[in-house]
Amino acid sequence: MKRLLVFCVALVLVAGPVLADGGDDGPKPWLNLSGFYAFNGYSQQNFFLGAKGGAGGVSDNDEYSIQMFRLMGEFGYGENIKAVVRADLAQGIWGIDNDQRTPQDGGFSNLFNNKDTNFSVHIDWAYIDFNYPDSGFRAKLGRQHYVLGHKLVVDQDNDGIWLSKKAGPGALIFTWSKMFEGIDGLSDNNDGPQGGLDARDSDLYTLTYSVKTDNWKLDPYVAYYKDKGIDDGTAYIPQGFQYFNARFRPQITEAQVLGFSFQGKAGIFTLKGEVDYLTGDDDIENFDSGARQVLDVNNGDLEGWNLYLDAKVALGPGKLGGIFGMGSGDDDPMSGKGNINKIRTNGFFYYTEVWEDSVMPDELGITPQGLGSPASRGYREFENSTVLQLNYTWNINEKLTYFVAGTYIQATEDIWAWTPQDGGIVGPDDMGPDKSKDLGEELDMKLVWKVSPGLAWIFRGGYFWAGDGAGYLINGNINTLENAYELRTTIKFSFGGLSFGK
Repeated sequence: MKRLLVFCVALVLVAGPVLADGGDDGPKPWLNLSGFYAFNGYSQQNFFLGAKGGAGGVSDNDEYSIQMFRLMGEFGYGENIKAVVRADLAQGIWGIDNDQRTPQDGGFSNLFNNKDTNFSVHIDWAYIDFNYPDSGFRAKLGRQHYVLGHKLVVDQDNDGIWLSKKAGPGALIFTWSKMFEGIDGLSDNNDGPQGGLDARDSDLYTLTYSVKTDNWKLDPYVAYYKDKGIDDGTAYIPQGFQYFNARFRPQITEAQVLGFSFQGKAGIFTLKGEVDYLTGDDDIENFDSGARQVLDVNNGDLEGWNLYLDAKVALGPGKLGGIFGMGSGDDDPMSGKGNINKIRTNGFFYYTEVWEDSVMPDELGITPQGLGSPASRGYREFENSTVLQLNYTWNINEKLTYFVAGTYIQATEDIWAWTPQDGGIVGPDDMGPDKSKDLGEELDMKLVWKVSPGLAWIFRGGYFWAGDGAGYLINGNINTLENAYELRTTIKFSFGGLSFGK
């Protein structure tokens, strides 16, 4: 609550003098505020497919409620420069006191402080955005959102720069983001070979040529990632993450990406899609998975790809849609080449309610929203997945919309059974002999009611029929293989356009 108060006071202190200082000549100061409040109630059943152990405070059967208030402020002079900040306020799980009082510290005030049921204020973005007039040049500096294509390869909030220059029919966009400083400190020393820490940095560079026509948006791009701090035997991806991905992942020490995404209209069809090809290196030699099955054993070479196509066409009172998605996988997590489908994503690529849904409790989320969460540790996006979906969106009237989808999900490469040793380590002798490509099928629905301007009530859910491959992926076995399902209700109030000085 203290940080929330400081944030709100800072908004007033910054905006007040800016708005009061507008003269008659030159650019005018302005302030724009927008955001939303969202409540979500969940009933999640069999998210470990019937295994009762659970992980990280998450069990196989959970019912809970969460809320978040998000506020974004833009402060500018004229049309060419602004500062942007986005914060998540009052974010929390109902019934959990995330900031307990500290009577052990002594003093009268410590008997009453920190009586808060919300997480601390989380600043998502804080950057300046500058457009150089009549030059076609634009720059952003600070913590901001970085994305490539349709969020299959890169989708993250990070610190860095974003530069855009008009060129021909499109714009050339360059980004650099500081993925990791190497350690929790400023040093760039390499003490790894002596048994210490390698404090060298990890960086991501991207280059996109974005073209917009009357009917199409086309984005060919390349990306390069380099982790220099690997001599201590660890890599930022995946060991520097403060959450779990799916098991048996390579340590990405270097990666190159070549991709092409598109969206637009072709006759009666609305289309979007993407093709990605990734290569890289894992220069850290492993002989087993390490604790909690985090790592892959490979020959140092990484390769992977993604294919994605989404098509929609008007039919009756709504739209008929179809999705095809396919991503490469690793046919042997204990030898040969390693698989790579992405650099880092926040999980905002949605196509099912249960199997792979939305933001997880890693960077931005606070609860599992699908079997791809750091608790269940299923796949996200199209990693080692071949997906076919048929969906229909029915616009019942101006206030009601109903969506239904059926999805068939298979693994691109076999998923092996695994049995952990003491400490959760899996080696070459602990894989198999059973394997499967059958991940499962899912049926989803979503009903959206626009109650009033800015206010929406959403009821949604999904039922996932688990295949043997899902059991091997999540639990290492098929001793329990119960179907997973979820019901979720959302109440969301969105506001925007609250402007001063414009």
